[in-house]
Amino acid sequence: MEFYTTRISAKTTAMPTQYFLPIVHPQFELLKRSAGILHFMGASIILVNGLYILNENESAKITCYLQFAIAAEIYLVLLLGRNLLAGSPFLNAFFRITESLTLLGIGVSLISFGQLTPGYMHLLISAGFFFLLYREWRIMHSESINIRQTGITIPNFLMDEEIGWQEIKQIRPKYHAIIIETIRNKKIQFQLRKNLKIEELQQIDEFCRQHLVADSV
Repeated sequence: MEFYTTRISAKTTAMPTQYFLPIVHPQFELLKRSAGILHFMGASIILVNGLYILNENESAKITCYLQFAIAAEIYLVLLLGRNLLAGSPFLNAFFRITESLTLLGIGVSLISFGQLTPGYMHLLISAGFFFLLYREWRIMHSESINIRQTGITIPNFLMDEEIGWQEIKQIRPKYHAIIIETIRNKKIQFQLRKNLKIEELQQIDEFCRQHLVADSV
């Protein structure tokens, strides 16, 4: 478990001012498990569009073959390296941006040829894939609860949730989980990716107690 600390001032000794606790987030885990299906959908849309264009306009063979190559590459990775995608967020993001840009190009191309309805549909799908790319990028950089002096930051699917100490009724860090109860009787619980050591648990518990008491005074 990693604990990041900063200095309060140049005259004081280094002391913990915030903690990052990597958690198992249900929404993020669902997105990770769905990555293969979403890649398959993106490749299939690209493949079908390539076949459609080839059937309608044989002069655009190069464009079609490029789409076939992109779709085939994604299928190949899904067939031979599905676990590789799950274990490599950067590789997963690379294929997601490839799919997003290809779908965007298809949408713009269709609109330029006067096929507005399928064009706008591809633009909408492209926007959805760009949103998935954004969330997958967020997962790579923020899959931890941040406990700091001003409150707690909880990662969520759309945007991180900020909870100030004045909104927290109780926080119970455990070896394998963390439980937060707000003054509105909302209970938030996450499993930790790695069990805390005794000294880590004591540090976090003391840090939370100090800020809860200080905020209630």
